[in-house]
Amino acid sequence: MSVIQAAKTALLNASAKGFFHLLSANLAISLLSFGAQLLVIKFLSPAEMADIKTMQSFIGIAVVIASVGLNTAVLKLCSEQRSDAERALILRKSLRYTVIPNALVLAAIAAAALLGLFSPSSRVNDWMMVLMFSVPATALGSVLMMYLQARKRIKLMATAQTMIRVVGLTVIVLAAFFYGFGGFVIASAIVAIAALAPLVSLVKDDLVGSKSDAEESFPLIWYYARWSLAGNLVATTIGFLDILMLNYLIDDRVGLGYYSIATIFVLGLSQVTSTVQAIATPFFSEYSSDRSQFMRVLKKYQKMLMLTALALTVASMVIVPWLIVLFYGESYAPAGEYFQILAVKYFLWSCYALLGIAIWGVGKMKLSFYNALATLVVSTVISYVLIIRNGLQGAAIAQVVSYLFSLIIVAFVAKVALESHFHSLTVTSGDTKRKRPE
Repeated sequence: MSVIQAAKTALLNASAKGFFHLLSANLAISLLSFGAQLLVIKFLSPAEMADIKTMQSFIGIAVVIASVGLNTAVLKLCSEQRSDAERALILRKSLRYTVIPNALVLAAIAAAALLGLFSPSSRVNDWMMVLMFSVPATALGSVLMMYLQARKRIKLMATAQTMIRVVGLTVIVLAAFFYGFGGFVIASAIVAIAALAPLVSLVKDDLVGSKSDAEESFPLIWYYARWSLAGNLVATTIGFLDILMLNYLIDDRVGLGYYSIATIFVLGLSQVTSTVQAIATPFFSEYSSDRSQFMRVLKKYQKMLMLTALALTVASMVIVPWLIVLFYGESYAPAGEYFQILAVKYFLWSCYALLGIAIWGVGKMKLSFYNALATLVVSTVISYVLIIRNGLQGAAIAQVVSYLFSLIIVAFVAKVALESHFHSLTVTSGDTKRKRPE
């Protein structure tokens, strides 16, 4: 009975903090970004699915570069104990700082597409000229969403996002049905731009400020943004590494399409972990000076996340392959096989996802970057070797090995970083107390 009561309490607490509202929004966003492909697989060929996933991988990296880490900086700084006016100032300055990076990213994408650098598939290079217009909207949207999360306006954000994403999903599916590959790409770009509207409406009052906003806010914002940019860029590259390397290293676009379908299902699982991260992040930042509260939040969410991820992984390894064959036919069976391997990767990531956020929460941005960089180097080498030797299956196995390596590294670094952080706070507090009598 106590276990049931504890579970009920945990669910009520999660609901009060906006967990289920944010989960629904994240699921809707996932459906728009990648999950919509589940509904259009019958409208597009496996080779077209491979090209879409390749394009989305490049766009995902471009968005990180365009946002230059300002989304994470906003989340970190606006989660701290500050006045509403100061938080709004940070948001306004951050949005202004994204203008030039977005322009440069668009220029770089256009140049790479014209030179045919994105893929051996000409279709990828041609349509990147259209999909690239989703980059500025997505980058700005990420800054606004992080601001709303930092201000704990999660329910409002989730409701607005869910409404427009449902409409957007409908538009994308219909476009793919009537106009095929091109319709899917064009609709994705249009919906990404339209998705900014509800976010802007939620923060419109905070976007109006004095023209004499102080420039001294830039160094503080950039301190967090630069390391977040580096860390997020490397982490995002790791997430798309298998698709990007397969894009260049194998000629089997149909096989890559099946592999891409498997990653879509993994993305669906990832939304649960991402939601827990989003809910816990502001609390890590807020409690970064309180060891007991910080560790309480970390242990609570980590335990909940690991148990949930384990259950999802085991269940999905049985159900997803069966569903793929049921809805798409026996020819799509390889997608289910790749998914079963990649599901292990998802579980491993869930085991350390909050530890990485905890490192970030105490301001150890450099350590987060170094963790990701080490994983990228190892993952690149392992992926190259296994793809050359074992093709698509090798890419999936390489993902599992790489994430196991990352789990070990992050667990070790998190322990050292947190002990060092809270020890330094204790020493500082002690020194202050000793100096007071003087």
